[in-house]
Formats: sequence, structure tokens, C-alpha cells
Amino acid sequence: MKRRTKVIIIVIAAILVWNHLPYRYSNEKTVAYVTNHTAIKSRSMCAWYVTKAMWRGGCPIGLVPAYAYENTLPQMGFNEISTNEYKPMKGDIAVMPQNEESSFGHIAIYDGNDWVSDFKHKKPYPNTPVYKKNGFKIFRANDGWHWKHVWTTPVDWYGWMKSLVKGFNKIKFRQNQ
Repeated sequence: MKRRTKVIIIVIAAILVWNHLPYRYSNEKTVAYVTNHTAIKSRSMCAWYVTKAMWRGGCPIGLVPAYAYENTLPQMGFNEISTNEYKPMKGDIAVMPQNEESSFGHIAIYDGNDWVSDFKHKKPYPNTPVYKKNGFKIFRANDGWHWKHVWTTPVDWYGWMKSLVKGFNKIKFRQNQ
């Protein structure tokens, strides 16, 4: 077997193993991080802030546009919670779909008082009518060990890149905005 083929096989095997490892998750660590790293107003970077918080909580999740967490969180061991008569619990994650205002959608974590992403808001969705109209999904993971089973395809990647190109100009990278 050629050296190049061996390297490709080893890389693919490493990716498959990495995408199916257990991890230990802590809602408290996740909430503490996101709450301490929020801004006064949105920077259109909700997925980045939530992902960093989840990393601090022990979840080795990849960075994708906010709307894509609807498919990614269940692969990481999170359970979808019905929004009928919903009572938020610390650490719950709300995911909103793409809409006419945002090609990224929105994602936020409940900290026990507010919903937090790159900024705080009182409801699972930002205070704009389009998010309320399009709905949201809630995901929850208990503290402890979880298995991740992550499968993405080039179709997923294409959709993510398309949303990034479409919404890139709305992202505010400066710290004090």
C-alpha cells in the first residue's frame, strides 16, 4: 500500500474515532462561561459564544451556524424538549431557524434568569417578531457522561458556507460594540 493511501486511511480512522468519543458535560460550567462573557447588545456571534461555553462545559462540539445546532445537539447527546407548557431549566439551549433577518438563525442558553448568547434577552428568542413567528426548539443535556455521534456531509458544509457568505457582513468582531 502506498504511503499516501496509508495516511488517508489513518486520518479517516482518527476522524471516525474522534466523532464517537464520550465526554463529560457540566451545565453549571457552560452557564458560568456564557454569562460571564456576554455583551450589552448582539454582535451576531451567538453560535461562537454558545459553542465556547459548551466547550468550557466539556462538550467538544464543532462550530456551525446557529440554526445547524438543531441537528448537531441531538448527535451530541442532547434531548429535544417539548415547548408545550415548557419550564426552562438552567443550561437549556434554544435554537431558532434561519429567517429573513438572519441567515444564521439564533442560539442561546438559559442561565437561570435570562437567555444568553453573545447578549442577554428575556425570551428564548431575541425580541424581534420574525423569531417569534418562526418558532424555536429547546434542547437539554443532563450533567454527566454523553456519547457523541457526529455525522455531517458535504451538503451540510455547503449550507453552512452559504449562510456564512450571506450573513458575514452582519458579524461585529470588535470587542466593545
